[in-house]
Amino acid sequence: MRTHRKAQYLDGKARYASTIKNEKFSSWKAFCNLTPANNPWNEVYKLAAGKKKVKTHLTTLRKPDGTQTKDTVDTLRHMLERFTPEDNNNEDDDHRRARLQSQLPTSTADDIEFTTVEIRNVIGDLGNKKAPGEDGITDEMYKSDFEIFPIYITAM
Repeated sequence: MRTHRKAQYLDGKARYASTIKNEKFSSWKAFCNLTPANNPWNEVYKLAAGKKKVKTHLTTLRKPDGTQTKDTVDTLRHMLERFTPEDNNNEDDDHRRARLQSQLPTSTADDIEFTTVEIRNVIGDLGNKKAPGEDGITDEMYKSDFEIFPIYITAM
C-alpha cells in the first residue's frame, strides 16, 4: 500500500516537473519571438544587455494590527517605525559610545555637512539590479526613499 502511494507521488511529481519545464520553454519561445527576426535589437537583446527598464515599486505591508499600508509613503513610514530599533540610553555600550562621539564637535576643516545635491548624485549613481546589503535594502529602494524623503535621507 505504501509503495503504491509513493509510486503515485513520484509519478505525479515527474508529470508536474515535466509540465513546468514545457511551460517555461513555451514562455521563453514566445518571449524570444516578440519582435521580428530581422530586428537585432529585440526584447531578448535588451534583456541580455541589461537595457530593459523595469520600475520597482514598494508593495504594501501588513501591519501588526492586520491592516495593510495604503501607499508608498505609508509603507516607508511603517518600515521606519517597525524596522529601526529604539535608541535606549540605558543599554548597549556601542550605541552609547557612538552617541557621545556624534555630539563631539568636528575638529577638521574638511568635515562639512553633505548637501542634498551631493546625496542625490551618489544615490543616482547606484546601480540597479544589484544585490541588497545585509540590511536587505536595494538600490532601487534607496532611490525611491530619497525621492520621497530627500531631507531626511540627507540628515541620516
